[in-house]
Amino acid sequence: MNEINNPHDAFFKRNFGDIEIAKDFLRNYLPEKVAQAIDLEHIEKENGSYVDEEFQNMQTDLLWKTKINNHEGYIYILFEHKSYKDKKVIFQLLKYILKIWEEKYDKTKNKIPIIIPIVVYHGETIWNIETDLIKLIEGNKDIPEEIKRYIPSYEYEVYDFSPKSKAKITGEAYTRLVIEVMRSAFEKDKERFYKAFKLMVELTNKMQDKEKADEVFEICLKYLLDTKDDIEIEEMEKIAKEESVERGELIMSIAEKLREEGMEKGIKKGIEKGIEKGKEEGKLEERKELVIEILNQRFGKEFDKELEEKIKKASEEEINKIKKNILKITIDELKEILK
Repeated sequence: MNEINNPHDAFFKRNFGDIEIAKDFLRNYLPEKVAQAIDLEHIEKENGSYVDEEFQNMQTDLLWKTKINNHEGYIYILFEHKSYKDKKVIFQLLKYILKIWEEKYDKTKNKIPIIIPIVVYHGETIWNIETDLIKLIEGNKDIPEEIKRYIPSYEYEVYDFSPKSKAKITGEAYTRLVIEVMRSAFEKDKERFYKAFKLMVELTNKMQDKEKADEVFEICLKYLLDTKDDIEIEEMEKIAKEESVERGELIMSIAEKLREEGMEKGIKKGIEKGIEKGKEEGKLEERKELVIEILNQRFGKEFDKELEEKIKKASEEEINKIKKNILKITIDELKEILK
C-alpha cells in the first residue's frame, strides 16, 4: 500500500474511506440504474493501492468490494488531486483496472469481476476530458463493426468538484461538507472561499453526531490550513462564531497547534540536515552553528552573547548533549552543560 504522503491523500483516504460517506456518495452520485444494481448496504474496503509509483504524489485510490448484479464486483475510485487535469488519466485508469483484474482473477472459474471505475477531481480547471476510450480512436465514427470487435473500450464516471464546476453537491451533511472542503482547496477567489466556508460551518452543525462533527470539522480545517496559504484565520474565526462560538474558538486553537507543529517539524528537519552535513564534512563548527540558530529561535533574548560564545568554545561531547535534547532543554540546563 502506498504511503499517505501529502494532505490531499490523507484527506481523501480519511473521508472517502469512511464506509458511511462511501455509501452515501455512491448512492447519490452514481447513475440511478447503476446504483440500483449495486449492493450498497454491503460494501467492504480493500487494502492496497494500484497507482503507479510515478503518480503517487498526484493520485490516490480506494477499492470497495461489493455485489454488482448479484455477482462479486468492485468499485474503484481514483482521486486526482493535481491542480490541472491530465488527458492521459483514461490510460492510467485502464492500467489500474488491469492490475485489479490480475489480482482478483478466479483461476477456478476463469473469470474476472465487474469493476466500476470512478474519477474524483477537484483541480483548478473544469474537467472536459473524454471519458469513453473508443472515442479517442482515430476515425472511430467510421470503424466497421467487423473491426470494432478488436478495439478495447470502456468508460469511467467522473465527478468534477473543481471550484468552477457547476456540479450540484448532494448527500448527507457529512458527505456534502467533505466535498465542499475539497472544492475549496483550489479556490482562488477569497469572497467565494469564505462564502463556501460559511456553508462548511453550517453543514458541520447539521451533523447529528456532535462528537464526530467536532472531529470532522478539525480534520477539514487542518486540511484547508495545510493546503492554502492565503487564508485569513481571523476572518474564518469571525464567520464560524456567527454560527457557533465554540467552533470559532476551535479554529484559533487548531491554527496555533498547527503553527507550533510546523515550527517543531522545521526545527527537527534542520537538525537532521545540519547533523548530516556536519558528519559529511567532519566539521564540529557546522553543528555548533546549527545549535546556536535553533537555540536563538527557542529562547530569543534569553540566549545571550555569552551563551553563544560558550557554545562556540564547547567540546564535541557538550555539543552532543545539547543536540540530543535540543527541543526540550531549558535555559538552566543549557547553562549547566556549558559552565
